Amino acid sequence: MKKNKLIFILLLGLMLIGCSNVEERINNKAISEVDRGNYIKASYLLNDAIKINPNYLDGMVNYRNVYPQALTQAVEKIGEYQKVSDYKLEAYAYEDLLKLKNNYYYADDLVHQKLGLSLEIPTIEELYKLKGTMGKVYYSAGNELEERKLNREEKREKYFLYERGVELSPKYKDIVDHREKAYQKALVKAMIKFSKNTPTIYKNNLESQVKANIAKGKKRTLIRLVPLDDKKFVYAWKNNKADNIINTGIKIDLNYITRTPESIKKSVTPLTWSEQYVVNTKNGPVVKNIRKTYFKHDFYKSANVKVSFTYIMKDTSTGEIIGSGTFDGIGEDNYKWSTFSGNIPKAQSGKNYVRKLKSKKELTEIALRDVVLKMSLDISDKI
Repeated sequence: MKKNKLIFILLLGLMLIGCSNVEERINNKAISEVDRGNYIKASYLLNDAIKINPNYLDGMVNYRNVYPQALTQAVEKIGEYQKVSDYKLEAYAYEDLLKLKNNYYYADDLVHQKLGLSLEIPTIEELYKLKGTMGKVYYSAGNELEERKLNREEKREKYFLYERGVELSPKYKDIVDHREKAYQKALVKAMIKFSKNTPTIYKNNLESQVKANIAKGKKRTLIRLVPLDDKKFVYAWKNNKADNIINTGIKIDLNYITRTPESIKKSVTPLTWSEQYVVNTKNGPVVKNIRKTYFKHDFYKSANVKVSFTYIMKDTSTGEIIGSGTFDGIGEDNYKWSTFSGNIPKAQSGKNYVRKLKSKKELTEIALRDVVLKMSLDISDKI
């Protein structure tokens, strides 16, 4: 019984050591950041460490010492950007200050109990006030771009500045109106036109994949793939005209679909082995060997389908080409097997499983998935 109890204690100890390794590694990274003077990043790391284990003493002590320095560093950065009236960078510096205070405010109760006497816990009123201040700064950052002629990316940036401002302080002045106007100017309304030789399944798969990729990113709210109107697409593409229906055109051409028919390559390798037998002689039985030859027939069966697309994407309001590329996809299948002939050894099986290769349809679908993935990622990244 005592032996079992000892084993249990040892296992529990090993489990605790395994758990502590994670927060210790994070703590060590934080110390490295402190050495570099990066108190803000160090505070984030230490917050992660004590989230994992609120009883982790080293992490707790280091967090207590680093947190005030991180706050000071964030405030100093804010002051530096205020001096040069760089509202955008000031807003981003405020994000660090808010995150630092949020981290401590939402920390485990045990952390508050241990650090509450040495560190002042932010109040919810303080956090609300900070968010209000940040909303004003984001409003000013967006306003800096109001009277400028903006490119595609800058229009998005202006919208995101106002959008963050609305999240923080939606009742500040006319920030909601500014956001809505910025949204309309930044909104991408794209049509995709495929070449006539493109099968419908290719069109549907590619369009849905582009939409899926866009949905994962920050700019998902700013991009719409609108139903195709051939006349409007052609007019916008040729004349570089944008309207309330389309401001981005994507032309996609199917270059080719090539199918390499099933082929079989064959090679033959002679092999030898020795068989023993007994011969009776005047002097008694004698063991002799006889060399025998058999043949290994190796077969290699293969087939593939290659699909190639080229796309070009244009901002129809400026005529600027914002993306292009040629992408190939391949679907292939191969199979290798062997048979034997001649004086085959008893231990060597002459039987092999021979399967059919994937059909042309299956290989085409594989090639399509391959090329759609590559091209859709490129389109959704550049759009």
